[in-house]
Amino acid sequence: MEIFVSIDGVLRNTIQKFDYHYKDSFFDSEFESENNFEYGIIEPIQNNNLLDSYKFQSKEEFDYFLFIEYPIEIFGHAGLSYSTAISDLNNLIHNNPEHNFTVVGLDQFGKSKPATLFFLSKNGFLGNDIKFIKSNEINNIWEKCDFWITDDKRIIDSCPNEKSVIKFNTIYNQFFTNKKEITKLSEIQEPWNCLEKTTTLTLTESQTNAEQHNQ
Repeated sequence: MEIFVSIDGVLRNTIQKFDYHYKDSFFDSEFESENNFEYGIIEPIQNNNLLDSYKFQSKEEFDYFLFIEYPIEIFGHAGLSYSTAISDLNNLIHNNPEHNFTVVGLDQFGKSKPATLFFLSKNGFLGNDIKFIKSNEINNIWEKCDFWITDDKRIIDSCPNEKSVIKFNTIYNQFFTNKKEITKLSEIQEPWNCLEKTTTLTLTESQTNAEQHNQ
């Protein structure tokens, strides 16, 4: 089974570090006096679109700040979503060798990619597979995934009926809910095994019914 784990939110508290550098860059009195534009933060901060929470003069300025000015600071040096996030993921990978785990970075461009690899490396990620995708690829990527652990509403909303998704709760995604939710990876009780048992049972029942019908 292919199991995807989103990096942002689930493993990395990217928004916390983004918030720090935004305030440090744009809330300086000298900077504000030289700019007519009023930078600011709209509470509550939500992870669906940071441009809805943090004011920038343009999308281009936002991208420059995130991917040119501060990629290593934001993506490389961000803290863990919780203290044992990576070790919990390593345990899942070790205890489920029959499944393939892939960590996924969403909408990361330029130097944010090597910065993410640095983040995973310095925190001791032991998995084999790392994937970077764009948000407009989510539907297609679901075709390659059976089970996704994520904090992202776009990924959860696009989950096909025959697949399964777990919402990882953070302070930034409380504006929506999901049937399955966790706050730590250690809370997962191998739900993919339950899915396999259900599928096997259904196939067995179908085969039995077919045999009875033939008799």
